[in-house]
Amino acid sequence: MPGPGSNKAPLFNGETSELIEFFELFEDLASSCTLTDEQKCKAIIWYTDTLTKRFWVTLLGYKSKDYTIFKQNILAKYPRANQGIHYMIWDLERVVLSMAESDISMEMELLQYYQQFRPIAVWLEANLKISTREHD
Repeated sequence: MPGPGSNKAPLFNGETSELIEFFELFEDLASSCTLTDEQKCKAIIWYTDTLTKRFWVTLLGYKSKDYTIFKQNILAKYPRANQGIHYMIWDLERVVLSMAESDISMEMELLQYYQQFRPIAVWLEANLKISTREHD
């Protein structure tokens, strides 16, 4: 397993919306390293901040080194974690307004705008927050 802080290490930054992705990355890495449940319980807390680590080690499953129970208890403490990233119309407006204030004069700037705009617009459309017409 890569050391904490390594560019190859997963990192949980405390954002509930990113917890599922963190688990996916950690579990893929743990699987490739053939970690046992006990090793997973020990290793996963390396990739969190101190406050999160102190919280997670108090949860059921950590001391018994039962990774499945430990993961279930972590997820239970983060309501809506299974929903992943979610956006509001304001997020899309913010992207549009920030780019409206600056001149897009290079292709790279347009690409950066599109990379910010598209994920939000697609999510809002898929979750029926905006229409296809508004998306385009």
